[in-house]
Amino acid sequence: MADKVNISQIEHKHLVESITNLSAGSSLVGEVTPVDGYTHITGFAFSDVSSILNGIIVEQGLQASDFPAGAPATGLVTISTFTLSANDIVTNNYAIQVVAPFARVIFINGPVAQTKFRIVFEARILRGL
Repeated sequence: MADKVNISQIEHKHLVESITNLSAGSSLVGEVTPVDGYTHITGFAFSDVSSILNGIIVEQGLQASDFPAGAPATGLVTISTFTLSANDIVTNNYAIQVVAPFARVIFINGPVAQTKFRIVFEARILRGL
């Protein structure tokens, strides 16, 4: 029998979830959330408008105060970024290893108002069995 690894989700916590369309160039900034004890941040996004370049931002930091209100951080955090192409249903899912005790997700819309949008990111405890 071939080697097989089963992945089990033990627990999850929402970081951001929204279906509210964004206007041209506007942002969705998630709450700073404790993720200590979780192993991964996973999620997906869909929009009929491409995000700006690296417009999906997953920030992780050591303290809640490391994240400026309403804007991406410029220091004191580690950042993973992704670009979402319009109407992408193939490469629109993401998984990032948790490396710090706090995290938040930001989505920055492209230059046109959306008519379809969904974003879901969660902190998860994933274990191989």
